Amino acid sequence: MPMTPTYGFEYETPLTKPGITLTGDSDGSSPILAEQVEVALAGVDSRLASVEGDVAILQTSSPTDTGWLALSVTGAAGWTLASAVYRRWGPMVGIRVEYERTGADIVAGAAGNIVGDPQVFTINTVEARPSQQWQFLFHASVTSGGCVLNTAGVLDITDAHSNSSIATNNFIRFSTTYFGSVFS
Repeated sequence: MPMTPTYGFEYETPLTKPGITLTGDSDGSSPILAEQVEVALAGVDSRLASVEGDVAILQTSSPTDTGWLALSVTGAAGWTLASAVYRRWGPMVGIRVEYERTGADIVAGAAGNIVGDPQVFTINTVEARPSQQWQFLFHASVTSGGCVLNTAGVLDITDAHSNSSIATNNFIRFSTTYFGSVFS
């Protein structure tokens, strides 16, 4: 037997008259358990009913996961697309893009700067573009470095390891997650 009332409901103890919570005693001096439960359940029902609309709104606006989808990209001159996919979950977008360098070597200077910040590709899939400019790292066949993806979906490489290069036939990989330009 509990030592304290749950929800404040009456319950029988070895010291009370048997059946008192069922009948309220012959003179009605004791509360009837079923009536106490009914009042408490009505309160729970009322609170539940008051939030059902909010729950429905949350269910309809909950993020959806697209799974990995083909990403439409247009490569800049000197690049050939190897693969491009993206995934959306609510406001978040993840991309994985790989290109092969088919143009002239791109060489980083002694300080790592790549003159002109060459463009690699543009994301055509609007819902996969970032909500703000996004800087992250790329990995190439023999070097790695920094790049920037702007809100128009244009990706430029900005720097790499000192005196390194992205040579013809090297692959370059981009993988990052950011807030997208639209919520789904």
